[in-house]
Amino acid sequence: MNKKIVFASLVVSALLGSSLRADAFYVGASVGSSKTKISADEKINMDGKTAFSVYSGMEIPLPLIPIRAEVEYLQLDSDKDGFDAKTYGVGANAYVGLPLLPIIKPYIGMGLGYMKQDLKAPITDDLDDSVIGTEKLKSDWTVVPQYMLGLDVSLPLIPIAGGVEYRYLDTKFKGFTDDDGDFSAKSKIHTFLVKARVKF
Repeated sequence: MNKKIVFASLVVSALLGSSLRADAFYVGASVGSSKTKISADEKINMDGKTAFSVYSGMEIPLPLIPIRAEVEYLQLDSDKDGFDAKTYGVGANAYVGLPLLPIIKPYIGMGLGYMKQDLKAPITDDLDDSVIGTEKLKSDWTVVPQYMLGLDVSLPLIPIAGGVEYRYLDTKFKGFTDDDGDFSAKSKIHTFLVKARVKF
């Protein structure tokens, strides 16, 4: 048999074997803060508000290089001066740990989300600029890339792990409709999360 085929089979078998360990699967949640910068007719830098996610995944503990793959629901909120942005949806993420320390592991990650954005904007009076109401706008669903940088803390033989994560989203949401017709808005979102997960 071809040596390359044998080697590939061994690698695949090792991956499958490691992924089926009793503690390979996990569920978790994260909370934090999210800042959104929106560019449409004008640029609005919103302050940080709440961010949270719930997720489920699987660890693939390759020698020296921990890998995790997961699916999640994510919601990011930001607001400022009567403007509010809520970005939410589901995503699939992959994380690769850097083998520096046995307990504290830096990691990088990337994901793809299927997300949309809801905007609230104040309606002002043309005469005196006083706020007379709120306009609610919704985008279409959009495929959104996500980029992660974090620090994972996991103790041997303990089924609970956690860490902190910075996440960046940069995309354009389309399909908003107001009195002037349809428009799109470019969003750059910076998110900081504290994460915890339980292994099974």
